[in-house]
Amino acid sequence: MMSLRDWCRDVLTRYTRCSCPTEPETGKELSSPATGAVPPELGVALIELEKQLLQIQRLAGVGVMAGNIAHDLNNLLMGISGNLELLRGITEPESASLKYMDNALDASRRAANLSRQLLAFSRKGGSEIKAVDLNRVVAENLELMKGSMRKGVALSARLEPELPALEADPGQMQQLIVNLVTNAAEALGETGAINVATGTGDFPSAEFTWSRVEPKPVPGRFVFIEIADSGCGMDGETCDRMFHPFFSTKAAGRGLGLAAVLGIVKKSGGAILVDTAPGEGTTIKVFLPALR
Repeated sequence: MMSLRDWCRDVLTRYTRCSCPTEPETGKELSSPATGAVPPELGVALIELEKQLLQIQRLAGVGVMAGNIAHDLNNLLMGISGNLELLRGITEPESASLKYMDNALDASRRAANLSRQLLAFSRKGGSEIKAVDLNRVVAENLELMKGSMRKGVALSARLEPELPALEADPGQMQQLIVNLVTNAAEALGETGAINVATGTGDFPSAEFTWSRVEPKPVPGRFVFIEIADSGCGMDGETCDRMFHPFFSTKAAGRGLGLAAVLGIVKKSGGAILVDTAPGEGTTIKVFLPALR
């Protein structure tokens, strides 16, 4: 089977056979398509095309699996929720058991929300697109997550007031924030700090040169969320693989995690920048188009 890189090269080589530039005086081609060589600018295009196709392949594979998992999970949750509702209906109003039933029902609803997010990720479920206040989503989820942080971990937020709204799925924005903060927490030991910030601005194309999302977004007004941790940081190889499905430096941390973040940002037409080095912590900055 032809490799992805060979396929890209074959497409671009056939393109150059039709459009290869020539010297005005001699008519000689400036490159040699017969040998598979391409002009430098097309070589750059080859690399970019290869990166996009690899990213699409990885996300497509995860999407199929996520859809199957979500389908089975939905069936199980329907049975759990239904039986809990029946049990609650025959329980005395003053019973102490009601509190535990309500907790279980709340947990099943949260799991159902996760299932909907998995279906949206696999494109088997519809997304609920609406105007979203990112500051509100961040504040609500950080408040919930503080209780699950280690005692020595400080979680703080710096939210820019009057942030423009986003056109997004609220559930997916929640998933994005939870996954990013969870990833930051996993990079810490018993002590450390996680700082979450939001902001907005008009950004040119040059700002997204090193974005981890392909294709790069068009310039315009964006809202961003930045998660910085004081953890162990990453070397270049780990950083290159951090958005791959099920990749983790911790055996207990394998999951969709950052791959789901990548899928959400890609679908939104956004960008992701990563700044990290071993021993210097990690900062992940996610840009999302502001609602026009």
